[in-house]
Formats: sequence, structure tokens, C-alpha cells
Amino acid sequence: MSKRFYITTPIYYVNDKPHIGHTYTTVLADVLARHHRMMGEEVYFLTGTDEHGQKIEKTAAARGITPQQLADEVMPNFENLWKRMGLTNDYFVRTTHAQHKAVIQERFKQLLGTGDIYKATYKGLYSVSDEAYVTETQAKELQAQGLAHQLVELEEESYFFKLSAYENWLIQLYEKYPEFALPDFRLNEVKQFVAPGGERGNLQDLSISRTSITWGIPVPGDDKHVVYVWFDALLNYLSACKDGFWPPQVQLVGKDILRFHAVYWPAFLMAMFRQEGEDLNGELPARIRALLPGTILAHGWWLMGEDKMSKSKGNIVRPDDLLRFGSDAGRYFLLRDMQIGYDRSFSFEGFMERLNADLANGLGNLASRSISMIQRYRAGVVPTAEIFDDLDKEVEEQGRKLAPEYLALAEKHDFSDALDKLWAYLRYLDGYIVKAEPWKLAKDEANKAKLDTVLCQLYRSLRATAILTAPVMPELSQLLWESLGMPGKVGEQRFAAFQYEAPAPGPVADPKPLFQRIDKESVLNEMNAPAAAPVAPKAVEYAPLKENIDYDTFAKTDLRVGLVIDAEAVPKSKKLIKMTVDLGFEKRTILGGIKEAYAPEQLVGRKIVVVANLEPRALMGIQSHGMLLAASDANNMPFLIAPPAEAEPGFIVK
Repeated sequence: MSKRFYITTPIYYVNDKPHIGHTYTTVLADVLARHHRMMGEEVYFLTGTDEHGQKIEKTAAARGITPQQLADEVMPNFENLWKRMGLTNDYFVRTTHAQHKAVIQERFKQLLGTGDIYKATYKGLYSVSDEAYVTETQAKELQAQGLAHQLVELEEESYFFKLSAYENWLIQLYEKYPEFALPDFRLNEVKQFVAPGGERGNLQDLSISRTSITWGIPVPGDDKHVVYVWFDALLNYLSACKDGFWPPQVQLVGKDILRFHAVYWPAFLMAMFRQEGEDLNGELPARIRALLPGTILAHGWWLMGEDKMSKSKGNIVRPDDLLRFGSDAGRYFLLRDMQIGYDRSFSFEGFMERLNADLANGLGNLASRSISMIQRYRAGVVPTAEIFDDLDKEVEEQGRKLAPEYLALAEKHDFSDALDKLWAYLRYLDGYIVKAEPWKLAKDEANKAKLDTVLCQLYRSLRATAILTAPVMPELSQLLWESLGMPGKVGEQRFAAFQYEAPAPGPVADPKPLFQRIDKESVLNEMNAPAAAPVAPKAVEYAPLKENIDYDTFAKTDLRVGLVIDAEAVPKSKKLIKMTVDLGFEKRTILGGIKEAYAPEQLVGRKIVVVANLEPRALMGIQSHGMLLAASDANNMPFLIAPPAEAEPGFIVK
């Protein structure tokens, strides 16, 4: 069995549209997922949305809609953006999924039974932005940051998690396994929170329920309480984990939510996995460490100038600003310019300058020159390098070291330095061309062997570049791969099988333009131009109405709420997905022609409306008993009809 790699992003709060911070985290996760697939590992990549909590409830109330309606409205902004960015997440979890709710309530009952959760009354300061009670020390930190206006004093009955009981194990986790939270200076922040100045005994128990709000997962057996949003949200990594992939190897978070992931989250897991007789005041069992996430990887913030981006300041960079030059350009910039753990200032000028320098003038120009010379001087056939002078030997030595050094940095999640090293080598190759002067070598047959070596070296280096950059720029690297005459998909290659000096399998193709140089001044003028008058929306094409029917005919149709509990693609079918649907009173197999709009994993846990009294019908050799209700546009693209979250399987729709 191949090694497994489970990677997660935070689940994003649905009180706003995605911005560059969300995009960076999720793109980094996708790059790591693709990278580990090319390492030959079986990957499970999870992302999703956090849809409960006080802020959602308040935002929805202010708009006069339900929290579920707000979540259903905002969630597609994330899901659709990730598709546009070419992300390869295996599952998109929502905390309103029935499966997630069941796991939260099951684990809450488990910890209630072991005494790790208890009920008491709490009075103290509450951070509205973090949706968490804060200590006096934390309150001072927020005041120093000018966030004191977000603190309110609350007193309410609450269920508490015995966080203080796990202080000893947490400190051992940080001391014995420093890879648990990276970079190391972020780990030091976590240590300082748990034991300020090395002093133990400061960790306080954590309130994990609320009675002041209703939008959340009810505490089992005590419906006036809902589960605190962080206990709810953090457990998505457990509720949505694919069988056989636990624990996560890497969990990506922004530095602002590191405390929740590096303190509360491992403590919750320690309580869930702890066995009777294991001493919380003794050694942290190796068995427990093996069940915890491998690394919580915390990155910094994207800044606008020196300020953190925020809605209130109006300085947020939206993903569409990056996508105007293609998804690969945005992906490259985010990975190249942000060093893990540190903040990074964003400017559109810097963004475009990076793309012009590295993608248009750098890799794009080098690839075009090199492939064109192979076509011009060797009719497209890649020659073999046989004679090496000192310059050629130096290029060969640097080329052989390129992949191992790049992969070593990537293994440390340092794609910024890895890409920097790679592009330094590409600039070095430009100098190699200038010094070797292949256009002069081609004029004298006596220099044939020397020219062969130069062309071969350039080819090998570009082939290595295509493979190494495939996780970062999947589309651009594929274009380069095809221009080099390489068969198949570059993203399906394996790093371990790559051989720098392997012969070319065939002639090169015509060089495909990799990246069009940006006219920076023109783009900035366009961005700063006054907004154009709104364009009237395109008229919607409506299908003609069918003939009228009487009510008695309609009443014969039995519409029911169904819950999709399993889904898989039907082999050899372009459109069909086979689903197991719970109708409350029975489970059925239903086939739907919706594969063009929905992946099977997106359907699991989703509530749908089913025509339940249709005669069973065989499709592709499978008996389908029922039909889904979906809206469709002029292109017959389906949009599943969703009943309210409160509607249970089997409810009649009328």
C-alpha cells in the first residue's frame, strides 16, 4: 500500500466572500496535495465552510433571512472559486452536513461520559470576533491591538471542556515533537500561551456551549445549549476524514487561528483517544502522539502596505484580481512571494512585475528560444550530449542537483525558496546561452558536438522545470511538457522516477506561448478608471410552458425529502451518478444525470427532493427507483433543489 497523505485547510466562515488570504491557504494546500501525489502517495485533501455561530446568526437576522439561507448563498462563492483556481480537493465539508452533526454530538456525549466535559456557570469577557471567552491576559492583548471594542462581559450557563487537565501532555507535545507546530517561532507563541514565561497552571477550562444563540448543533440531551463554534468547527477534520487517512499529516492555518488548532484541537483529540489508566500527569503516550496531526503549519497575513487587509478598511484583494491573468499566474505569485510564517505586503504593481519577470521574460522566453533552436538546428530531434567543456560540465552539475535541492525545500513546505532557487537556475541558463552562442556554433559543422551538448542541456533543464513546477502551475507546466514532445500528463509523473539525463522520447513540438507579457501601465489605468455604467443583464432564456394539468393529476406526484448517504460515478457514463438515498422510511438507489455539475463526494450528506412514486427504471443496467428535482438553465445544466435544513428525510414536499 502506498503512503497516505491527509491535508486540510481551515473551514472558511460564510459571513463574507473569499479573499486573497483564503485563496493563498487553499492554493498552498492544493500545491502540497499535487506535490505528494507526484511523490507517489495516496492523497486526501479536505476543505470546506464553517456555517454556524453568532456572527452568522446576526448577519442573517440583519438581512431578514435564515442562517441556513445565508450559508447556502455564500458557500458556493468558495466552492466555485476553488474550481476556477483548478484546485483538486477530494471533499468539501459543510458544518451543516448531517454527517458532521452526528459526529459532533457523538463526540460530545463521549467526553461528557468520561468527565472531560462538565456543566457550570461562566462570567467573564467574551471576544465577539473570535467567538470565545478570553482571559485577562488575552483581553490585554486585544486592547493593545485596538480590539477592545470587540469585548463584552457575559454570564451564562455553559458546558466546559477540561482543557487545564491536558496542560502537561500539551507541553510535552511541544517539547518532544517541535514539528507539531511550524515555523518554530509560531510554536514558541503557542508555548507562551499555554505556560507564560514557562510558568505552568495558567491554562483554563474552555467553554464549549452557548445558550445565547440558537444557530448551531444542539448539545445532545440539552437542546437549550448549542455546541460552541470552535468545538464544532475543529472536529470537521475528523467528521469528514476518509477511512484509513487519519491523522492529518499537514493542517494549514493562518497565524490568527493557530491557538485554536495547536492548543484546543490537540487537547480535544487527546481526550477522545485517551484510554483508561493513561496518566495525564505522566508521560505523553507515543500512541496518543501518533493519533494527533503531524504538523500544524501556520502562515502569515497578506498586507496592503503595512496594514492587514480587512472589509472595514476596504483594502481587500479579491481572487478575481489574481485570476485576470489566469489561475496559474496567481498560484505562482502566491507561492513564490509568501514565505511560510511571515507576513507579506501585496501590490498590483509587484504582482505584475513578478509575472513579467519570471513567467514572460524568464521561463517563457527561455523555453521559446531553446525549443526553437532545437527545431531550427536539429529539425526538432533532441541531440545527445557527448562532449563537455568546463561551462557544459558546470551546467550539467547544476542541472543534476536541481531536482534534489528543489524537492528538499518543498519537503519543508518552503516553495518560496524552492521556486527562487529554480528561477535562479533558469537565469543561469540564459547566461549559458549567451556564453555558448549556439547561433554561431550552428554555422560550422566542426562545432556540431558542442551544439548538440548545449541543446541537450537546455532540453533536460526545461523538462526538469516542467515536472518540478507541475504542482504549482499545472496548466503552464503541461504546455511546456507538450512543447518538449513529452507524452501524457506531467502531473501524473513521479518525482522518484525522474531521470535528468533520460533520452528524449521523441522530437519537440512547436513551442507554445507559456505566458503573455502584461502591459502594466495599461492594466493599472484600466483598474483605476471610473466604473462604467452598469450593463443591462442578459435576458434569461425561458423554456416554453407545458400544457396545463388539473390539481388531481399533480396531486398524484409524491415528492419527498431525501438524504444522500452514498454516491459514486456510474462507469462508462458521462452524466450518471448512482446514489443511495435515505427517504426516512426506506433507502433507495437513484440514478441522476448530474455528473457534469456535481462530483459524487459533493452529494453525500446533502438533502434533495425526490419524486418518490415513479416506477423503477433500469439505466446502464442499474435499477433506479425515483427521480431528483433540479432546476436547469438554457444549457440544461442542473441545479439541485434543496429543502430547508430542518426538513427530515421522508417529509412530504407540497
